[in-house]
Amino acid sequence: MPRIVKLSDRIQYLQVSYEPLSADVVAVRGDSAWWIFDVGACDMAVEFINALPRNPVNGNVAVPLKKNVVISHFHRDHLLNVVRHCHGEVSLDFDTLYVGSYASKVVGEMCDREKVTVTSPLSFEDGMHIEILPIPNSHAKGSLALVVDDEVFLGDATYPMVGHGTPDVYNVQILEQQIKMLKTLEPSRFCLSHKRELVRDKDSVIQFLESVLARRQKNENYIEA
Repeated sequence: MPRIVKLSDRIQYLQVSYEPLSADVVAVRGDSAWWIFDVGACDMAVEFINALPRNPVNGNVAVPLKKNVVISHFHRDHLLNVVRHCHGEVSLDFDTLYVGSYASKVVGEMCDREKVTVTSPLSFEDGMHIEILPIPNSHAKGSLALVVDDEVFLGDATYPMVGHGTPDVYNVQILEQQIKMLKTLEPSRFCLSHKRELVRDKDSVIQFLESVLARRQKNENYIEA
């Protein structure tokens, strides 16, 4: 059974589940909004998001919070509950949806929520520094990362392209671009979906990706994972 884990006073997440496959769902409490990274594919993820309070008490004043959802990429274990909401299969409590270009196509036209297709970095100050960043990666086109102060939530962006019967691979050129970008990010904690422990040290993640890149062969465009 997935459990809810608290990373800090402002950040908690629902762990990954496997039957059905449903990615980790992260909830960050800003001063004016919840920033929710991925929505998963299971009913428990819907319940987790819907239970996030709209009116947490700040001193003696209740401050209504919006719920902003950021989808890492278009794979169903990360965004299916938005699709289920659009089809009327579940009621997901959120206000604005931030998606990359490919996830935007999967979701289609949102009939009752605002949708923002992110093609360049967005920055917000909400009691903490928030950024939504497009990130080059081999796993899924149009992926987004969420930066929250010293954490970067990467979803599956550091993983290879799934081969589905053939070897999983990294694209050499894209991997080089990704490593270069990750090195420019200031946070020291990288958070990867589908891991027993969500948080990883930035340097260890980059070192792993560099070790993959070091295996590239001359004139080959792909590296087997």
